[in-house]
Amino acid sequence: MRQLAVSRRCGAAQLATLLASCGGGDSGEPVAVPLDTVRLTCDVTDQATGRPVADATVTYQAGTTEFATRTDADGNCKLNLPASEVAGVAFPAGSVEKPGYEPQTLLCAKLQGGGSCASSVQIIPMADNVSIPMGGGIVMHLGDDLFEGAANSQFQKKTDGAELAFVIDDWAAKVKAGYTKATVYLDAKGWQTDRCMNLIGLSGDIGTVSLPGGNSPSDGYWGGGKQVPFEFSVAQVGALRAEVRVSAGACNGTTDLDDFEINRIACTSAEHRHPAAAIARTLERLT
Repeated sequence: MRQLAVSRRCGAAQLATLLASCGGGDSGEPVAVPLDTVRLTCDVTDQATGRPVADATVTYQAGTTEFATRTDADGNCKLNLPASEVAGVAFPAGSVEKPGYEPQTLLCAKLQGGGSCASSVQIIPMADNVSIPMGGGIVMHLGDDLFEGAANSQFQKKTDGAELAFVIDDWAAKVKAGYTKATVYLDAKGWQTDRCMNLIGLSGDIGTVSLPGGNSPSDGYWGGGKQVPFEFSVAQVGALRAEVRVSAGACNGTTDLDDFEINRIACTSAEHRHPAAAIARTLERLT
């Protein structure tokens, strides 16, 4: 199992609807895109205020390299990618992240040399009951790179492993605040749990709870996380630490693992306090 150690802050409301944008068209740039280059452009705004968001990180996970840039003072970005790294992949996805906001998916239809993909992205201010697991804001590929079928042959990067773990670094604080349930959301592409033994779970200091994974659209499109929420009880996981675990399982009774990509993982917490406990805390404050 690969343990991700990329630092990410926590917070924010439930996952927003997956952002779909155009691909292969004219980005409006005055200078033509060279044939050996693909250009990503974006304008990023705050969903609550409509104002541009400066200094947001825009990342694209390509075949062998990670490419990244930041938005300028007007919330605009431009990222040039080598066509040899990205061309021909159906529905490639990038990520937009900034501390204090939920990550968002930047989605294109296709990337081809000499073309561009322009996106308008709204990022959501983070709420108190949502955690973004460490490393959960960028595209990750699970599986064994042995693809079968058109949808499963169009991933944008090599596999990161058969099982990945994403630490929720504010888990203990959430539990201490009274949260007793957690719901995990994510975007996924090529996820076929109807025929493969994929799992998603929460693992903590008490134990691990695993559930069957989800199913994304069969044509290789990304499926939004709100379509496949996974609910867990804090009492079964533990109060001190927790991590989201996602694994690729064998398909159709063979040893071939499902290959799929995930992005924009979030964990929302639900609070439930026993009335007696609330009364006890009130008495403590009065005394």
